[in-house]
Amino acid sequence: MLDAKTIIVVAADQGIRRSVAFALEVEGYSTESYDTVQKAEASCREALCTILDDDVLRSEPQAAAQLLSNRGHRAILLVDGLSALQQRVDNATLTKPFTGADLLGVINSLIEAAK
Repeated sequence: MLDAKTIIVVAADQGIRRSVAFALEVEGYSTESYDTVQKAEASCREALCTILDDDVLRSEPQAAAQLLSNRGHRAILLVDGLSALQQRVDNATLTKPFTGADLLGVINSLIEAAK
């Protein structure tokens, strides 16, 4: 069972997964990283939030849409600025490139909104 401070990172690119996980772990969050939505699904149910890279959204549109449609599940979508993604209440977008401070700001705003 995951604790409430675990953040799931889903990105096909290993470099993105490692960079995002490192930035979060430095701030005290535990992370789990996956290269596909299907591998991450079970862990996402109990996580604080899930970070999804837009490449995964394009390669697994149905699995990603199902994950994002779950009420109460918070997600951060990493986009390149050209992605046309529909904003939902429980989701936030962060345009690449971004800094660790940008990422933490989005996570904190999701946590505040959930209170």
